[in-house]
Amino acid sequence: MSQTLNFRAPVRIGDRVIAKVRVVELYPAKRRARFECTCTVEGKVVLEGEAVLMVPTRAAEKKSG
Repeated sequence: MSQTLNFRAPVRIGDRVIAKVRVVELYPAKRRARFECTCTVEGKVVLEGEAVLMVPTRAAEKKSG
């Protein structure tokens, strides 16, 4: 639904980028979740931001599984 990204440092060819995403808030009534996103290179933050996504309900998961 939405995403914001803040680029903090350059990434070069050959860099190993580690991406981490963490659920920080759930909105069950709207079936949405807010995620914190961070990318690092050698422990230095090169990108950070957040994303809001639509998520399935547990009932929808049971029907498709």
